Amino acid sequence: MLKRNGFSKLASLMLKNYADTESLKAQLTSEYTEEDLISYLQNEDPLIGRAAATALGIVGDMNVVPALVANLKNEDFRTSIITEAALWKIWCRSGDESVDEMLIAGKRYLENENLLEAVKQFTAVIEASPDFAEGYNQRAVVYYVMEKWNNALEDCLQTVKLNPYHFGAYAGMGHVYLRLRQIDKAVIAYRHALNINPNLIAIANSLRQLQHVLHEV
Repeated sequence: MLKRNGFSKLASLMLKNYADTESLKAQLTSEYTEEDLISYLQNEDPLIGRAAATALGIVGDMNVVPALVANLKNEDFRTSIITEAALWKIWCRSGDESVDEMLIAGKRYLENENLLEAVKQFTAVIEASPDFAEGYNQRAVVYYVMEKWNNALEDCLQTVKLNPYHFGAYAGMGHVYLRLRQIDKAVIAYRHALNINPNLIAIANSLRQLQHVLHEV
């Protein structure tokens, strides 16, 4: 049952500036359940849907992913984009702070183009939490940058095995198949990504180009 504070308070709450995410998280969990927030996603007021998606990105776990994935098709484009960001936040949380810290460290190495250290960090993430899909996905990104196509593909496949909703891994898989000159498989991977998240404009453009090439062959 929805709490008395209602969804108008949620929108106001999400507009406030909090000193840190933990204080906002504590406030959200004390006022709302995940079920409450999910019920607000499709509210007729876009501000409510955006607030709910943002809140789920802060307090949600993998249990709310199906509802968020469905919300990627929200008629309000901004809500769908906020929903995408919420999914990424959830996917980057393993449930173990030490593992999450290693993931963050690996991302920093990747950003600084220290690829060997990035691989080591993401491998450590995988070893510590072998069912955590994002460890494989991030390592796939590094392998792609290193042009280790088969390694990248293997990690993309493992990512979607653990998280079938991972549109990012499907998009990455499409990129790898292109590098391997397997256009048919690239098309299939891109379609999977777009079926989950139709807001991937760059992937949609790539898919149209590939389909044009296939028709010319």
